[in-house]
Amino acid sequence: MAVIAIEESNYRCIIHPDSNSLDSLRFRIAEKGRWKVKVGLIFGYGQNADGSLLDQTRDRCDVGVALYRGGKIGKIFLTVAVEQAGVKMADAMYHCLVRQGVTPRDILINRRGLNTAGEMDVFLTALGPLLSGAKVQVTFISTWYHIPRIFWLALWRVSPRLISFGIAWRYAHPWADVCIEFAKMVNAILRPRSSARILKSPLQ
Repeated sequence: MAVIAIEESNYRCIIHPDSNSLDSLRFRIAEKGRWKVKVGLIFGYGQNADGSLLDQTRDRCDVGVALYRGGKIGKIFLTVAVEQAGVKMADAMYHCLVRQGVTPRDILINRRGLNTAGEMDVFLTALGPLLSGAKVQVTFISTWYHIPRIFWLALWRVSPRLISFGIAWRYAHPWADVCIEFAKMVNAILRPRSSARILKSPLQ
């Protein structure tokens, strides 16, 4: 597995902030064309009033951990830019992953995505030429009802042959999630690119 690292100053690994740049990774992959990087993006969901993760968010993290342990992904990206009670969701997700055995330097954080399309764009922008060179396998990780919208948005951004999914099955709410998802899907269909909401700089 090639080692993916931090992109400039936006991406950081909490424990290892001085990792190599993604440009260095791209150079190494160009040298070793047989290597293919397997990366995953876990989409954020929500937090409790005290900042702890909602069950559905933890369930998504659990799926990411299972894929990581099984060798399906080697690096995990967290790009959600939401916080509750002073606790950043991406940081809470990071700690959830580390508690279950994910190596800290295998988690990359860039807290800039304010919605699904935004989280995806921040993630894919970091991969850059790896996508066009088909040197990366991208796994999007979320809850089952969310997957169709993720797939639709991804089709406008990356080749379908580079995409796979990690599906969480628990804790979906019939109204708050499933029904509301229809409205969000309509927005995604009408505005597949322009619906992305991204912070100019990472949430501090």
